[in-house]
Amino acid sequence: MGALGLDLWGFIVQLIAFMIFVFLFWKFALGPITSVLDKRTESVKESLAAAERMKAELAATATRNEEILNEARREAQQIVAQAKVASDATIARAQEAAAAQAGEYQARAEATIRQEVEQARLQLRQEVADLSVSAAEKIVRKNLDPAAQAALIAEALAQASN
Repeated sequence: MGALGLDLWGFIVQLIAFMIFVFLFWKFALGPITSVLDKRTESVKESLAAAERMKAELAATATRNEEILNEARREAQQIVAQAKVASDATIARAQEAAAAQAGEYQARAEATIRQEVEQARLQLRQEVADLSVSAAEKIVRKNLDPAAQAALIAEALAQASN
């Protein structure tokens, strides 16, 4: 090897130094870097899996939310329908009560009117009787002829009609 310009002892030392360098490089540089890369790869895989789980949970949650929303809509429609039925019943009861009360007021008013008419008739009879007595008194006081008596009666009736 001397003819080629190679030194065997130098070659062996360089080979041993290179092997030590490769061992140290593997142990302290390449090993930790590979370990970090493996951990990073695993972390990325876990993150992707978590993202997929979250996506699935989000879809499930959206489905549940839609079901809850539909249920809430159904309940709201039922509540509105019940409120409508209740309000219709309340309106019907109020109308019945108003009709009954109106009938009662009408009956009272008719009774009051009948009473006032009867009272007016009695008062009119009393006035007619008073006028008749007055006319008879005037006739008795005056001895009149039949024509004068008829005139006095006509005058008393005219006053009674006013």
